[in-house]
Amino acid sequence: MRNNIHTVIFDLDGTLFNTAVLTMAALKNILPGKGLPMPDEEAVRRATGFATPEFYYILFPDFDRDMVYNTGKLIEDEELRLLPSLGSNLLFDKCPELLASLQERDIRLCIASTGSKDHVLSVLGETGITGFFDTISYGHPDKAGMIREIIGDGNKNGFIMVGDMKKDHEGAAANNILSVGACYGYCKREITDFDLYIDSPLDLLNLLKTEEE
Repeated sequence: MRNNIHTVIFDLDGTLFNTAVLTMAALKNILPGKGLPMPDEEAVRRATGFATPEFYYILFPDFDRDMVYNTGKLIEDEELRLLPSLGSNLLFDKCPELLASLQERDIRLCIASTGSKDHVLSVLGETGITGFFDTISYGHPDKAGMIREIIGDGNKNGFIMVGDMKKDHEGAAANNILSVGACYGYCKREITDFDLYIDSPLDLLNLLKTEEE
């Protein structure tokens, strides 16, 4: 199953993109006067990866859902406004080098993100990495289904999933492909069950080399 890796499927938020930094900046601009408390960055990191509006319901569980939903829309608009000024600085260190190296090896690169279309396409565009990806899947809470659509009906050999959350390794397992936890991002070994873990983006290159031997 793990030989001849030809396709790497990446999660986006918390794996390639340091989402909490952008979200914290937007929260600081929007929350004052909205009647919602300011969460800390660790709380934002823990909620990252859940689709809207669930993300905001996790951050603000004890508040009126309509208020949280409407404030969440303002926060997302603010993120899109801030994104161009932050751009590639929000990628985890060495992620662009990783993507370029994988592309040079003729490995197909894909995105499977539960984020909205506007969020995913804006992040990829403003960070300058859209062109690395052959397939970009977004906006659905079923990570296993997204992975299944990317894999198709053919042979499952040669696919791996790189992510940071439980749903990433569960989605990979449901499709019988290798999962890799991005511990340089938001992945925590103690609460996940990935097949393998990496502590730096470029560690994936050595991991792939080992798996292919």
